[in-house]
Amino acid sequence: MEQSEEPAPQSILDQDLYKFCMQQAVLEHYPDVVVEYGFINRDTTMRFNHAAFEQLQKDIARMEHITATNADIEYLRQTCPYLSPEYLEFLTTFRFNPCVDIACSLDKMGALELRIWGKWTQVILYEIPLLSMISSAYFSKVDTDWNYAGQYEKISAKGSRLADAACEFAEFGTRRRRDFKTQNIVVFALSQLCNNSPGRCTGTSNVYLARKYNMMPVGTVGHEWTMGIAALEGTYENGNSLALRKWHATFKGSLGIALTDTFGTKAFFANFDHSLASLYTGVRHDSGDPFQFVERVHAHYSHIGIDPSTKILVFSDGLDPEKAIRIKKHCAKYSVNCSFGIGTNFTNDFTCASDSTRQSKAANIVVKLLKCDDKYCVKLSDVATKHTGNALEVERAQTSLTRLGLLD
Repeated sequence: MEQSEEPAPQSILDQDLYKFCMQQAVLEHYPDVVVEYGFINRDTTMRFNHAAFEQLQKDIARMEHITATNADIEYLRQTCPYLSPEYLEFLTTFRFNPCVDIACSLDKMGALELRIWGKWTQVILYEIPLLSMISSAYFSKVDTDWNYAGQYEKISAKGSRLADAACEFAEFGTRRRRDFKTQNIVVFALSQLCNNSPGRCTGTSNVYLARKYNMMPVGTVGHEWTMGIAALEGTYENGNSLALRKWHATFKGSLGIALTDTFGTKAFFANFDHSLASLYTGVRHDSGDPFQFVERVHAHYSHIGIDPSTKILVFSDGLDPEKAIRIKKHCAKYSVNCSFGIGTNFTNDFTCASDSTRQSKAANIVVKLLKCDDKYCVKLSDVATKHTGNALEVERAQTSLTRLGLLD
């Protein structure tokens, strides 16, 4: 049975905050760079039918009508003071051009292929809406053995469990959501949490829903920023430091959470010296063992003469409430502050309608930066299965960093 659809709003703000922030940084530092992105389905059993593909095509085509309204710009101006007047002026004239920028096809086996090309400043905002559209099309036309029953109660219980355990956490689920209706339920439920718990929900990455429910839009930075800079500047050894310094030059200390695993944590810490670490509020963990990460970060800050208790660790890799609470307890042993960004477990946690004892499998899909000005971009995660990019370039990057002693 098909789900009753609640279409995503035709709003430019139905987007994760960090994409707007990266668009501003790209506009300042790399306004003319041409890039290519590619869709990656990590679950080879996830196949599309023609009905899902047709829905996706229609959703993509409708993007050409999305623009920033005066109310959107005013909201961003008042809520996100780190977004510059020059950037907001750029956003007023920004237009999606999907018929030129996107190539999308379905092979005879039902595998979806998708590529995005264009100036980095013009195509950087596609990733999150496209992932949301792909998931929505699949779960409305292919896998329909699920429903919304109990979603509000489930997320309320999760939020209360985290808050009662004194966790500070944000909803990071736009790119992972089953559909817009699901995320709408989730953010509404989190906005209704009782305020007398020791922890709290600090906000949502989705700017549209943050405005709708009077929450704070939150975000950090994505891997593509460091991936692109390392490719353009021709260095994996110093890619992190270049990206961090350019980011700080744009935001002057706001949005000061550094992402650690673009080329592996060891390479990151080699770049994250006292001068850089002093400029940043903290660091984000997105792959690898989070408990070892706590110990490693504590040791690094201590080694470079910074009190670890003055910094914050943000965790965002495959979290659920129980794992977040265990991580918080581990952080407490080392007297370090922490917060959590939870995506899939909030916005794509369903059981099968036909058998509530079976989990309805969430999509495992990403859109990754492949090239900048025809130079390959790669990511060397702390988990090898999450490495992305051209295979030969991944091998070259690994060889280069290993030779320098910068890869675990």
